Amino acid sequence: MALVRLGLADAMLWLADREGLSQIVRYAPGSPFERHVHGGGEEILVLDGVFSDEGGDHPVGTWLRSPRWSRHTPFTGAEGALIYVKVGHLGAD
Repeated sequence: MALVRLGLADAMLWLADREGLSQIVRYAPGSPFERHVHGGGEEILVLDGVFSDEGGDHPVGTWLRSPRWSRHTPFTGAEGALIYVKVGHLGAD
């Protein structure tokens, strides 16, 4: 089932617990998302468009791996983005 909020539509692929999940997320053009933290880390693969955060603009094919307790404020520009995201699965480095 897809959920829609703030210009985002997501489809849950896997849900382990409160922090562990995998999903496909579509960001509409110009969509912001609140600053948040990932206690169990996060990995993102950009499938379409350009995904952005404080680290820069991440085009199609970019794979981002953020460690435990990382935080960011995602958004998109005029293109929007489609991403695969997995959170909560990274142990202590």
